[in-house]
Amino acid sequence: MANTIPGLNISVAQYEQVWGKKIRMMVDHYGPATYSNMLTSSGTGDVIHASDFNRGGIEDAVVTLGGYSQSGNYYAKAIISAANGMPLGSAAATVTLQWWTTTAAFGALSAEVTNGSTALIAENVRLVLTMV
Repeated sequence: MANTIPGLNISVAQYEQVWGKKIRMMVDHYGPATYSNMLTSSGTGDVIHASDFNRGGIEDAVVTLGGYSQSGNYYAKAIISAANGMPLGSAAATVTLQWWTTTAAFGALSAEVTNGSTALIAENVRLVLTMV
């Protein structure tokens, strides 16, 4: 069954976990209904907010399983949402996933997902987040 809620995050069993004074979360994240390509002047990518998880900030975000979506048709990388978006010694309010197409399932990266024309709501990636 395809996901119908864009940007949905589903917690993986046994997470969240306390890690010292930090929180480690592992979630399966579903892409947006309409992707906003970051290579265009107005593109925002797939923005994930710390507040989506009732947290104050994101210290680290990693796309596991080599960055590929479950289908292998897409690749996502987590980046800080803006220049200087994470002040030294602090956490970011948001992290952005940039989605790429692949040449074949689990193949080489091809191009960033087309602006405004690709629905990623049936695609998901596993994220490991260190939250504060």
